[in-house]
Amino acid sequence: MAQITMVGCGEVGLAYAEALLSSSERPDVRLYDPRPPQAALTFAERTGLPIEQELGTWFGASDLVFVCTPGTILTVVINSLGPFLTEGTVIADMSTATVDAKRAAAAFCADRGVTYVDIAITGSVAASGAQTPLLYAGPSAPVLIGTLQELGAPLTVLDGAQPGDAIRVKLLRSVIMKGLEGLAVECLPAAEEYGVLDQLWVSLGDVDRVGFVNLLKAFTKTHARHAVRRAHEVTQAADQLDAIGLSATMTRATEERFNATAAATNAGSWPADETTEGAIQWLRTFSTNARV
Repeated sequence: MAQITMVGCGEVGLAYAEALLSSSERPDVRLYDPRPPQAALTFAERTGLPIEQELGTWFGASDLVFVCTPGTILTVVINSLGPFLTEGTVIADMSTATVDAKRAAAAFCADRGVTYVDIAITGSVAASGAQTPLLYAGPSAPVLIGTLQELGAPLTVLDGAQPGDAIRVKLLRSVIMKGLEGLAVECLPAAEEYGVLDQLWVSLGDVDRVGFVNLLKAFTKTHARHAVRRAHEVTQAADQLDAIGLSATMTRATEERFNATAAATNAGSWPADETTEGAIQWLRTFSTNARV
């Protein structure tokens, strides 16, 4: 029977521990947290699983270790595990540490014959538990992949990726997803104030028909050509929020972004070709020049 150790008994650690206890494989689940929160103590009492608060020889029997701690303390956590790591162990780092911290952790583990995998959570564990989508970056670890598949976790393995790449992709994804959240919480109260919230939901349904990724590619491909017109539209949208005294911070920032593109095209700068890839390359050069 495999021993799977959860390092960190916060929301993430407990969600995966709960799922492991309910899995058909029913591994030997161990919990480790030097300062377990009350929720973890309640979980331990309910399940009968003790929470280890000190590392010891017991940790060396771990086949698979899930690191579910805050990213800011990853280096401290990995260093503390070092003396107890056993060659052949697999570490799944689910923290939101920086790229550099993850790469340093991977090197630290490699020196000890331990496989380190960067796992980025790309959804809400509070809502989906162990079935939250994940990104996988690092060497192939069958015991980890098999365990995650057993739990029903939607797993995307990033081809050719190294530890640190999963968290980088997650944070780039957050630019879009958290940006959308910011726009939504700015827009929806205004729609309610104007009495058109139901109609707005209906009008947004076209995204479902086109597909989100396809829509983003289309926006990007046509951004330069339509920047002037879209800038005017965004200005009107922000003015509409201002008219009822609601925040237009995100929308004004969007207006600024479109105006910057419009200024570049008015000055004669254009993508080499109107494809998504061509637009991205132009935007890279344009954005770099704008920072100088």
